[in-house]
Amino acid sequence: MAEVRSNDPLVNLSWKDRCTKLLEQVEEKHSAAKDVKGKTDDLLKEKKELEDKLKRIEEETEKASKQLKEMENDGLDKPINSSLLKLYTLITKLTFDIETPVNEPKGYIAGNSLETFQFDTAKHSQQFIIDSLWSLIEAQLKPNRETV
Repeated sequence: MAEVRSNDPLVNLSWKDRCTKLLEQVEEKHSAAKDVKGKTDDLLKEKKELEDKLKRIEEETEKASKQLKEMENDGLDKPINSSLLKLYTLITKLTFDIETPVNEPKGYIAGNSLETFQFDTAKHSQQFIIDSLWSLIEAQLKPNRETV
């Protein structure tokens, strides 16, 4: 009968020694598995923390984006327009109502008398509105010829 050789080092050991070696290997693998499980748990915990942090950052970004849009829409340029309107008011006696929508210029001219105006840009051309305002300004700047 031919002898079968094996690459397994446990083959040449006694049954008791084989069991002891196998138990040692199982314990080593169990210990390695515990280390891997511990590392996996740590990585999963870190992943959860990073996902939560990402979610908070995305929420903050969305909130900041909404605030920026509101600032752009609500009147980021109102102070600039407001200062220009003050200058125009001093020169022309023309006062715009800055609370009305952009497509509906509204206001008054206070010179010799008080004249109000309101235009709808959908119905009137820009040139018509400009000409009408200049006509109102000119009428207010003319000296009042009535004498008492």
